[in-house]
Amino acid sequence: MKKSIACIAALLAFGMTGAMAEEMAVPPSQFITATVPYLAWTGFYVGINGGFAWGNSSVAFAANDPAALAGTCGGGGAPKGQCITSVDFRRDGAVAGGQFGYNWQVNSQWLVGAEADFQWSDLNGSVNSAFRLGNVGATNVVASQTVNSFGTVRARAGVVLAPPLLLYGTGGFAFGQMHENLRVPAVTTNFLTAGGFSYACTAGTACFAGSASQTLLGWSAGAGAEYAITTNLIFRTELLYVHLSAPTVTVTATAVAAGTAPASFAAGFSSVYLAVMRAGLNYKF
Repeated sequence: MKKSIACIAALLAFGMTGAMAEEMAVPPSQFITATVPYLAWTGFYVGINGGFAWGNSSVAFAANDPAALAGTCGGGGAPKGQCITSVDFRRDGAVAGGQFGYNWQVNSQWLVGAEADFQWSDLNGSVNSAFRLGNVGATNVVASQTVNSFGTVRARAGVVLAPPLLLYGTGGFAFGQMHENLRVPAVTTNFLTAGGFSYACTAGTACFAGSASQTLLGWSAGAGAEYAITTNLIFRTELLYVHLSAPTVTVTATAVAAGTAPASFAAGFSSVYLAVMRAGLNYKF
């Protein structure tokens, strides 16, 4: 009996020693960095991103009243007025922000989801349009436009090419906070009146000025790729197109002749569009 118990104890000790030796043969780091054979993409996530955005725009001008018309395309005054020509310009700059969303993995290859993001930006563009203002002379409109921030709310659909790699397309709603500023510097002191409207310019000051801050709405679409570094950390790159509505700003005379209303003209900017290239890091819950 005692011999049997001793044999059993020896066999157990030998088995445990073999198992421990086998476990120790695998470095602990391999358990941390080992490739996950199947990654479940379903779930909520939150992350940060940064990148660069750019886009072209234009601005055109139209008189709002008889005095503004006479002083520009109407050819009034001496020297005679001249139309303000439309001009193109470019906006670009860095962007940074965050996003959150939810993925639902339909099967081992396909997933759908939704995402919202917000970007802080400082995308500036400015331009000068030279013209001749009636009774004042050669001058220019100095116009600038800035995209202060923008964001999107989008649907997503993607295909899992391999357990850690996802390619996706996306599209949805977009919004942006814009600021425009315009002025017409005066080179001489004079005035012009027509139809109960006027402008009175003083050399060295702004004869006309206008600004606006407004939120524009539109749409967005794009594509990207995500790579799961671990089951929770996911790296992404994305190219997104953002298209917002066209803003208009009224540029008004800063001074007028007695008994008249201030002359003004409208500065009509083209639709705001941006190409956004960014990279980010998500944490999946």
